[in-house]
Amino acid sequence: MANEKNPGGTGRRILHGANLVVYTLVALAIAVSINYFASRYTRHWDLTPNKTYSLSSQTQKVVKNLNRDVTIYVFDRERAFKERRDLLDQYIAASHRITVRYVDPDRDPALAKQIGVRSYGSVFVSTGDRHLEANAATEEAITNALLKLLKGQKTVYFVQGHGERDLDNADRNGYQRAKKEIENENSQVKTLVLLQKLEIPSDCTMLVIAGPHSDYAEPEIETIKKYLSSGGRAMFMLDPGVELPNLTKLLAEWSVTARNDLVIDQNPVAQMFGTSPSMPLIIKYGSSPIVQPLQRMATLFPLTRSFDTGKGSGTGTTTDALCETSPDSFGVTDFNPKMREVAFRPNVDIKGPLTVAVSATLPNSSSSTSENKPQGRLVALGTSLMPANQFLGFQGNRDLFMNMIDWLSAEEDLISIRPKPPESQHLNLTAAQMNGLLLRVAIVPLVILALGIMVWWGRR
Repeated sequence: MANEKNPGGTGRRILHGANLVVYTLVALAIAVSINYFASRYTRHWDLTPNKTYSLSSQTQKVVKNLNRDVTIYVFDRERAFKERRDLLDQYIAASHRITVRYVDPDRDPALAKQIGVRSYGSVFVSTGDRHLEANAATEEAITNALLKLLKGQKTVYFVQGHGERDLDNADRNGYQRAKKEIENENSQVKTLVLLQKLEIPSDCTMLVIAGPHSDYAEPEIETIKKYLSSGGRAMFMLDPGVELPNLTKLLAEWSVTARNDLVIDQNPVAQMFGTSPSMPLIIKYGSSPIVQPLQRMATLFPLTRSFDTGKGSGTGTTTDALCETSPDSFGVTDFNPKMREVAFRPNVDIKGPLTVAVSATLPNSSSSTSENKPQGRLVALGTSLMPANQFLGFQGNRDLFMNMIDWLSAEEDLISIRPKPPESQHLNLTAAQMNGLLLRVAIVPLVILALGIMVWWGRR
């Protein structure tokens, strides 16, 4: 009987062995195919919250619009090259005009001396015989170096003399961060006191009037008006509760009427961000190129007034509402800082949605009718706190502010979402959550292991 069963048992063993060989060959074939297609068709998915391993839309715009060849040099010890490749390979993939060279300055001292390398870890962007060192080996620094290398430098003048925001102030309400952001994108930042000399410097790309506490004098207004009518560019940030009749009259001539109100927005969505009703959260934007990249982002306008773009005596002016509050908002008419109650008053206050930022393209003056003469542009905001140190880092505030700068300087190709600094990810757990995690990570596997040993011992 035993001898009769042996042939069947042998056949089953042979069959199992053949199946194992087939499965192994199939698995190897799948693995080889996956590696083949992966090597030919590179594709990656960035699942990090901050898109750490993807180029920002600004960088993609810059590199795709390159009209000349660019070389990015990394000068470091050879063992340190690997940590740079993840980022720089993305630049190569984004444009055929970009080449990356990894150079050990100890092995090629002549090239290092020619370019001006001073330390290990230096990253240089080069085109032709021009070389510019990036401030760091980050996307933001490398892209800013590209901009500085390829574009002419702008000069942004902040008007002073009426209590405007302080550019060098590092406090919560200062503009130190805004100044740095502008300088990073290849611009000089200077101050201008019009009362000292009623003239706009010839190198002025744009004027910025940031939160004056007192009104401008008539001669100053005429100087600004002449500058804008001749193709100049300016940004006005006028805080609520500050009487500025001359400045508001100037804007009204170009169909931008600044209301003397304070916007209160009771949108329940804003509560998720911990904001107060006097800090409207903006999630609705217009059609201007300035705000197109922000359609899925939120911006914050603390203590803002609103604008009406439907009135004014200006002709030929094109206005665009940039940012609008929710239908739950209203404007407290004739607001002043001494008011203690800001509840909605029917037939007195203005019901939302309300416009808190507007752009305008101005007609040329009669003395500047040349077809080659650029048209004047202005941007008006109802608050000067939006780009202040404490709020510039909120969601899309930095991108909105810098997009306004780019639009005013006629560099629409730079309007985008900028590279975000890397953020550390934290896991915050309560004591109960920590105990539960310990139970799952340590105790449960030990119990399973003990049960396995018991089953094995029983079978023995």
